[in-house]
Amino acid sequence: MTDVVRLTELGIHQGADFTLPGAEAHYPPDLELEPLHLDIALGIDIPHRTAEGVVTSTIRAHRAGPTAVKLHAVDFENVEARDADGFELAFRYDGKQLHAEWQQPFKAGEERKLVVKYRVVKPVTGLFFSSPDKDYPKAGTWAATDHETERARHWLPCIDLPNVRPTLSFHLTALKDYTILANGELVKEEAHEDGTKTSHWELNQRCPSYITCFAVGDFTRCDDGEHNGKPIAYFAERNWKPEDLKRSFGRTGAMLDWMTRKLDDPYPFPKYYQFALPGIGGAMENISLVSWDDMLVLDETLSKEWGWTVDQINLHEMAHSWFGDHIVCRDFAHAWLKESWAVYMETCYLEDTKGAVERDYDFYTNLQAYIAEADGSYMRPIATRTFDHSWSMYDRHLYPGGAVRLHMLRRELGDEVFWAGVRDYVKRYGGKVVETDDFRKVLEEHSGRSLVKWFDQWILNKGYPALKASFSYDGKKGEGVFEIEQTQHAKNKELPLFELVTDIGWVIDGKLHTREIKLEKDKHSFIVKLDREPEQVRLDPLVRTVCKIEFNPGDEKLRRQLTGAGDVVGRILAAVELCKTGKRANIEAVRDAYKAEKFWGARVRFAGALAGANSHAAVEALAELLGIEQDGMVCETLVRAAGQYRDPLIREALLKFIESGPKLYRARGAAWEMLGAQREDAPFEKLAAAAKQDTPLGWEQQGVFRALAESRRPEALPLLLDASRYGATSNRARHVAASSLGAVAKHAERHDRERAVEKLADLLRDPNQRVQKFAMGGLQAAGADEALRQLEAWGRGLSEQEQTAVKRAAAGIRAGVKPKAAALDKQLDEFRETLRKLNDRIEKLEAETKKA
Repeated sequence: MTDVVRLTELGIHQGADFTLPGAEAHYPPDLELEPLHLDIALGIDIPHRTAEGVVTSTIRAHRAGPTAVKLHAVDFENVEARDADGFELAFRYDGKQLHAEWQQPFKAGEERKLVVKYRVVKPVTGLFFSSPDKDYPKAGTWAATDHETERARHWLPCIDLPNVRPTLSFHLTALKDYTILANGELVKEEAHEDGTKTSHWELNQRCPSYITCFAVGDFTRCDDGEHNGKPIAYFAERNWKPEDLKRSFGRTGAMLDWMTRKLDDPYPFPKYYQFALPGIGGAMENISLVSWDDMLVLDETLSKEWGWTVDQINLHEMAHSWFGDHIVCRDFAHAWLKESWAVYMETCYLEDTKGAVERDYDFYTNLQAYIAEADGSYMRPIATRTFDHSWSMYDRHLYPGGAVRLHMLRRELGDEVFWAGVRDYVKRYGGKVVETDDFRKVLEEHSGRSLVKWFDQWILNKGYPALKASFSYDGKKGEGVFEIEQTQHAKNKELPLFELVTDIGWVIDGKLHTREIKLEKDKHSFIVKLDREPEQVRLDPLVRTVCKIEFNPGDEKLRRQLTGAGDVVGRILAAVELCKTGKRANIEAVRDAYKAEKFWGARVRFAGALAGANSHAAVEALAELLGIEQDGMVCETLVRAAGQYRDPLIREALLKFIESGPKLYRARGAAWEMLGAQREDAPFEKLAAAAKQDTPLGWEQQGVFRALAESRRPEALPLLLDASRYGATSNRARHVAASSLGAVAKHAERHDRERAVEKLADLLRDPNQRVQKFAMGGLQAAGADEALRQLEAWGRGLSEQEQTAVKRAAAGIRAGVKPKAAALDKQLDEFRETLRKLNDRIEKLEAETKKA
């Protein structure tokens, strides 16, 4: 699964430990009796939000003697169970599991069929419905499943864990005008006299429950050719046109061609279909039927900002066809074998199609995302059995944290050995379940190396090396000395000293020279013979090491590196270090480098560096850059960087951006939000007017709602209260109005806080599940301990998976400090602004003194 929505919208784990108290280790289940095939015969009633029918499980005994099986089945109605061949069977249903027990024990290898008849009505998760109503008459008509990690059990009687992998038959009945999709290959469709039809789909490959999928509804369809005789097609609600789907997913065929060549393995399933529907959340790699949230469908404007993001997600889900679907993790402790690999295949695709610059930038971006979580929230092993719920594993350790480790391992083993091992692993374990040791052992066979210590250090233990470096040059000796220290252990005794291989580098006459080094102690010195002082010096110049680097060899060398480094990461690191100094000359050098930089990713990071400089020179630079940047892949980040400052120059630059800048949805939404962050200088009348206008795909209106909250104006509350009301505005933005109420409540006076918190508690019962989740986030942001009773009562009606998020939100509220008074917040903002201006004046005075 792609983590776009999970990690950006819900903010799970922020500032918290990885596990709540009492977390236990999780293990795969015993499979004395294993379901080998499911025949799913259901009627789907979209207006009434029900599914009803029969699921027949073919069950095989792995040994003689077992008599009982338990199937996950949550909140089913009218449950009946029997043996298809008349074997005597007793069953019990407790609302969560169906316990079936045969009177006659199984023989080894014997197969029997368990028939379960049931009905589900408005399931809380797993199976989702949409249909028009009086408040949203243009809503789509559909039903679709979305399971990761353990949500199939809310509509499908099954063993809802990944190492149980039956083949599948679907017989789905719905209105004859609807499109009916499912895993596998369409066998036939049969029309009935009552105006319905039944679609029969067969999947002959084994499939875990979390990637079992169907979708039924009134859909737009876009056919997009074939890959080696296997059809490619895309589906969405009727408000989307085929050309929108082609624009969004039209690189699928070329990606499949690349992927099969890279892995030297044919695509293993009968079709490659994708559907996009609102509220699905991110994207999901269901076998042969990938699901997307339609927030990721691109019109012409959004494609300028998110075109590559959608391609990355497309590539990610496609990689799961091998890593996750064809090769299945035995249990969630080993989920990195699918998610880390899917992220890393994005990096490899960039490398092969766009070159080393994009590869290195993707590695750096993944590394920074992982480090941000490790430093800001918690550190955990990449593979671990101890978690609150399997869904808790799906974080930035699992996605980018594992991906950068795969790249480091590849660079250590070399391409020839690494890819030979990976291709062997794919062929050897296709159609099977795996654990981390299976992957390790294949690489050991191909490399001849023992990798046990490497996997223990980088996968099975937590943390990463933080490297602090310095460089000195002795002209008399003709020597340069690199001093490198691992600082993570000194700061946190739970973290080890790492053993790793990396490189040092130096540039003379514009040419980079490198030397491989090994680090295993807390401190190392490396002496390099140099005829003259180098123009630049580097640590990890080949961009292959999982580490955090602190290295400032001096302003002069950094400025040369800023514009002269042949690799993009070198330029980014130079910008970061120069901006840390706060010196006007260095900040202006970063500004000038931004203007000359051709690669969009470097400009994104330069903007971020300027945002952290906290100097007026950075304000001037960002205001100027806002007036010239046109690239949709950069503008949103640049706007947000500028908005870190409350300053008249920034306010005017943001207003100009909205009035005459590039017409980009997300960048304009960010500009509104950053205008709101100007607090009392925010153009509140403009914000109030914009809040009442629905915008294409909702992105800009989302920014306006956040801006109202950021303004901290009491007048924002009634606007957000109204916007969050069901039917008041588009569901593409209403959830943000809900979460913004939490930001308002955090800083509001007592009466306004009460109104906001009461509304958030009411929104927990909203018909839209995304609004519910954002209301929960709003209560957490507000530190609303007065609403804990309502929050926890609501959580008890959710799935176990979602209850974990509620428990974590409640724990965060209980552990948090009461929100500061609004007056104190204002004083703190004013102090920060005064400090920034004072620092800038001191710097100017020092400069004038030097001139004198």
